[in-house]
Formats: sequence, structure tokens, C-alpha cells
Amino acid sequence: MTAKIILVTGANRGIGFCIVQALAQSAPEHTYVLGVRSLSSGEGAISELNNLGINSRLEILELDITDDARIQEAVSEATERFGKLDVLINNAAVAQNPKPDNSDLRVTYNRVLDANVTSVAVITNAFFPLLKKSKDTRVINVSSSRGSVTLQTTGQLPPTVAISYLVSKTAVNVLTLELRKLETDVLFHVACPGHCKTGLNGFRGAKDPLDGAKVIVELATSERETYKSGFWQFEKGEMREVPW
Repeated sequence: MTAKIILVTGANRGIGFCIVQALAQSAPEHTYVLGVRSLSSGEGAISELNNLGINSRLEILELDITDDARIQEAVSEATERFGKLDVLINNAAVAQNPKPDNSDLRVTYNRVLDANVTSVAVITNAFFPLLKKSKDTRVINVSSSRGSVTLQTTGQLPPTVAISYLVSKTAVNVLTLELRKLETDVLFHVACPGHCKTGLNGFRGAKDPLDGAKVIVELATSERETYKSGFWQFEKGEMREVPW
């Protein structure tokens, strides 16, 4: 398999860090670019990955997903350093609940939707020129099965304490569907890691983040014909499609 250049946003901690770790353990021949907000956080993540025995080529790209100027600088830097991008994994996200009196409801929703939806659209659009230079372009947007309208409307999901976050994930799913209509030669995937123990949920998840990262490993590194563009999760040792 030809070595790939794979960019993971929000790669310095949580599920993003575990995505890089799991990918590098499974496919060490690829180059993994950690999209992080600061050089120091990226250096810390790489040091930790090295301590875990990762010997893949690891690179840092300073990238604030909500800062358009910094995004353009990151694209220019990536173009100069790598020349192309094969896989973009839009992982970076935020979760925030409003105050009990809902006095910051608008601010909360705007922040969550900006980071989790608008920024995915902006990042993907900005990196498209680099992605189109690949012969095997893939975009993987990290979402949640709770973003599934089918599961929501068939009563299979209990109420949530993070409505804005789940609204953002449904929106990401729809964004992915629309983008794949425009770019039919690109594999667009939505990946559901599951309810993982991360700082995003106060480490109350039921799943180890490394297990959650398995779905991204499959979508990013398997032969192109293995998985069609879709909404995927990895459960009980196998890949399964999540209903939209």
C-alpha cells in the first residue's frame, strides 16, 4: 500500500490522540499530521506517542479550526511540507451546556455549531486542493450514532444532557451527505467511535477510546473498495453501518 499523508484535527488529546495512536499501530508506514492549536501541545502528544512505542513519521500542523486566517496558513504550510493530503479526519469538536437559567443559550449553541459544523465545512473546503492531489482521497468526519435521525425517531435513544452537541452531529452527517454529492470521486465517511471515556464527557463513557478509534482505522487504511461512503461504527469485532 502506498504511504499516505493523514491529517487528524484535535489530535493532542482524547479520541483524536487515540485515533493517531491506533492508526500508527495498525499502519506505521503512513505519515500522521497532528492538527493542534499550539506547537507545545503537539510536541507533548508526539512525545507521549513515542513513549508508547509509536515509530511512524509524526508531524505537527498548528491549526485552530475556528480561525480562518490560521486555517489558510496551515493549508499553505501543509502544501509546502507535504505536497498533498490523502486523508482528512475531522475530529476536533467541543461540547458545552448552557447555564441552568439558559441565559447563555444562544452563545452556547453558536459556539458548538461553529466548532463542530461550520469548522468542518471550512476545514474540508480549505484542504480540498491538497486532497484532490491524492489518488485515494478520503474525508472522515467523526460523529455520533446519536446524530442518527432514524435512531432518534424510532425511540432507540434516551434523552441527552448535551442537546447542542447532538444537534451538531446530525448537522455534520447532513453536511457529509451533501459534500459527497459534489465530490463524487472522494470517499466521504461519517465515523461513530461510540460512547468513549474522554474529557468531553468527563470520562464517563463506557468504551476505551482506543477501541473507539478502530472504526477510523478501518475507514482510513483499508483498501478503497472495502467500505462505501457511509455512516460507520465498529462494534463487537466488526464494521457496521449506522442508519442515517
